[in-house]
Amino acid sequence: MEKDFRSRKTLRLKDFDYGSKSYAYFVTLCTANRQPYFSDARMAGIIEKEIEFRRVKKEIQIYSYCLMPDHLHLLLSLSPGFDRKLQDWVSAFKRYTAKSAYETAYETAGIKPLWQKNFYDRIASDEESLIEIAKYIVQNPVRRGIVSNWETYPYCRIFDQ
Repeated sequence: MEKDFRSRKTLRLKDFDYGSKSYAYFVTLCTANRQPYFSDARMAGIIEKEIEFRRVKKEIQIYSYCLMPDHLHLLLSLSPGFDRKLQDWVSAFKRYTAKSAYETAYETAGIKPLWQKNFYDRIASDEESLIEIAKYIVQNPVRRGIVSNWETYPYCRIFDQ
């Protein structure tokens, strides 16, 4: 019997340069099988530490993020000195955070993989959409009923630009 392996339809723009430094990207990374790994403060700390490291390293300019129990929203742009494409940055981020998670928090729990294979992205081409997306991102824990005010959720941030 043949198995039906459907490939996910890409939502990416066919001729768009995802290495462009001219745009911000709204990126969503989901955990494998939507498991709530980031409910664990150690796991959440690993992700936040890596976001901050890459921001300070100037690979990215980050506008906002929100780490939910089973996914991460990021609004970022690639820094001018960073010579790779968005998918390269996401792959490296996922690889490093997974390695750190396995070494520290979940080495013996047998949790692999940490992330879903793919990720979702949307281009924020102007300031209005940038602001709208940043607000959407930080309101995520409110919409999910986790908190009543996003500012009380420990894993959301908006950076002043």
